[in-house]
Amino acid sequence: MPEGRRHDLIIDTSVIVTVVALGVVAAGLLRSPESAVAEGDSALVSEPVEYPVNIQGCPEVEPPPSDEGELVMSSSIVESTPSYDDPAYPWLTSGKAGAMSDAVLTALPTDVAVVLAAPSQSVTFQPVDDLGGAAPDGFEPSTSARGELARADWSAYASIDVRPSETGVPPCVAGALDARATEPDGTVVDTNDSWYEWGGKRTYFRIATAYHPDGTQVTANLTGTSAEFPLQSAELATVAALPDLRLTVPAPAGASAPRQDCYVSSGEVMSGESGTVADIRAESVEAANAALTNTWESLPGAPPLSRPIGSLVPGSYGSGVCTDLEVVGTDIALSISVSGGAALPMALDPYDPESAYGPVVEFRTLPDGSVVESSDVDIVNSMTSEDGTTQLTRSVTVTRPTGVRVWVRSTVDLDPTQYAPLVLPEPLPFEVLDAVAQTPIAQWP
Repeated sequence: MPEGRRHDLIIDTSVIVTVVALGVVAAGLLRSPESAVAEGDSALVSEPVEYPVNIQGCPEVEPPPSDEGELVMSSSIVESTPSYDDPAYPWLTSGKAGAMSDAVLTALPTDVAVVLAAPSQSVTFQPVDDLGGAAPDGFEPSTSARGELARADWSAYASIDVRPSETGVPPCVAGALDARATEPDGTVVDTNDSWYEWGGKRTYFRIATAYHPDGTQVTANLTGTSAEFPLQSAELATVAALPDLRLTVPAPAGASAPRQDCYVSSGEVMSGESGTVADIRAESVEAANAALTNTWESLPGAPPLSRPIGSLVPGSYGSGVCTDLEVVGTDIALSISVSGGAALPMALDPYDPESAYGPVVEFRTLPDGSVVESSDVDIVNSMTSEDGTTQLTRSVTVTRPTGVRVWVRSTVDLDPTQYAPLVLPEPLPFEVLDAVAQTPIAQWP
């Protein structure tokens, strides 16, 4: 490396805005050594950049940005829930998202594991956030897959971002990449290892950015507290350069959408369960799934489901697990969640005015002390969606003395134009829900 001056990039964190729920923020970074001295621990410092420098694969290298920067900051809020098959983004269908997710997971080395988490944090590509006219200048819509990867004693948070881009391959800039490689098919891949410090704590990152011939840009990023990562730079570059991630490559016939997050019941949220996904043990999930499978297979005439009933995954928060299923060929849905730390519920006072509203909840106690709550939401207490569809709900919850709570709910959509006034569709019967709720799950998590 030739001798040259060092560029210490110090960024004032007062202009760094964290991405918040339902929000997408683009922030320009003000490079100001003077403000860093004044702010002390609030300053973010990046790895020093050497220039001039030779970079493998780059015939020419441009200097890094000057220390004199201009603050550019804007923010936008996503007001609607994103979904696949958005006509505004025809390049991301549900099948394409599923195929890309499968391609990334298949490309990972066999000794690299995705840490147990909710589906949205298990390296599955998510719908595009549609910012509409509120998108900041230069914003390019993308789909991202995120999750924690582990290999031996190393782990890091992974994020893989895929977008159509018209910017092309950028020039080589000192500090932006360590090496550039051109694949036989014309894909250009930049790799970079670096770090930054904020408040005295250092974060390391490894990035591989692939510029595909069809205009697809893929950025694969690993971040962690150690300079040792679960993927080598070449392995990360292989992921970024996967041809199946090109947005012009159609999804295989029959490709399914990635699994979406599920949620524990509101009763479980209020039960005192206060763990996190880190408390969930894989063997506990496997045992619960096996128990649910045994229960379902023992039911006479159990209907076919859209996926195995033993398909619990971590919920979007807490240490509960859940699954959402559909009865094949019907509008009937089935949801199940399992959590721990619940107190045994008390029957409501029928003379309490607060108990006079909503569905009637029936209580009974099993011989082992478990409490069963059953409720049937009739058409009077049902909710109606914007499209006029009413959902009839039936649920059974079993709370064990150990604190384990199994909640089972079945719903069916009611279109008032399709049924006579006194002929209503039915969710799954109580007998089925009761049997599933009583699945023997002794401890959780």
